[in-house]
Amino acid sequence: MSPEPSSGGIKHGFSGAVYAKCGENRVKVVGRDGTTGIFDGIGQWIEGELYDVDPQMCVWVSAERIATSHRLSKQD
Repeated sequence: MSPEPSSGGIKHGFSGAVYAKCGENRVKVVGRDGTTGIFDGIGQWIEGELYDVDPQMCVWVSAERIATSHRLSKQD
């Protein structure tokens, strides 16, 4: 079973996939078609049916930040 994301995630501007941190050095990616995959912090595939992601987004999403970072704060 895949870990749950710790935040709502960030939508990729071109692909429409949603990238969300889901543990230490782990990123869950949900494609526009609903396929999912778990990747490490540099975009290497770990599990799931989605294999192709933007490694730069994985680096950015998996980076450690303070909890009140304005770029990752929940927006309504």
